[in-house]
Amino acid sequence: LWDGEFCGSIGLRWQPGTAALPPHVLGHIGYAIVPWKGGRGYAKLALKQMLEHARDEGLEYVEITTDPDNVASRRVIEANGGVLLERFKRPVQYGRSDALRYRIAL
Repeated sequence: LWDGEFCGSIGLRWQPGTAALPPHVLGHIGYAIVPWKGGRGYAKLALKQMLEHARDEGLEYVEITTDPDNVASRRVIEANGGVLLERFKRPVQYGRSDALRYRIAL
């Protein structure tokens, strides 16, 4: 993400021909905004654009996970049509912490 200087990053993880993810991959999309650029709508816009790319790749939906206490990320996901599917414990390799899984239909 760039506004004349680095703002953050976003990535899409998928397997061609399916929306299924391997067990060790918790979500299709991951993003991060540098702290001093937060609150400017960059994550919301980046996710919107990445959803268009995911649709172009043939995905019917994406799933995104976040920490329950990450209110900013939850708002970004929900603003882009995310629907909460579940609260779950991450696998042991991710520290067994609580997480929320959202789905966005494409």
